[in-house]
Amino acid sequence: MTALEAVTAPLADLTAALVRLKAALSDHSAESALDEGKHAQHVLLPAMAAVRTSVDTLESVVADDLWPLPTYQEMLYIL
Repeated sequence: MTALEAVTAPLADLTAALVRLKAALSDHSAESALDEGKHAQHVLLPAMAAVRTSVDTLESVVADDLWPLPTYQEMLYIL
């Protein structure tokens, strides 16, 4: 598998996940705090998890010197 093939699917997944997250964040139709909480639980959290899954996959295939953000491991285990 080439590097391009390794990043193509996760990038497509990330793009789709970001579109869903943006749509979920722009939904302000909740009528109460309880409705907002349910929206967060059932829509926002899964959308955020999908973004995280795609980014975690990309982080594992992109070289460290090309990855512009601190990796998960770097944030947890700064030495």
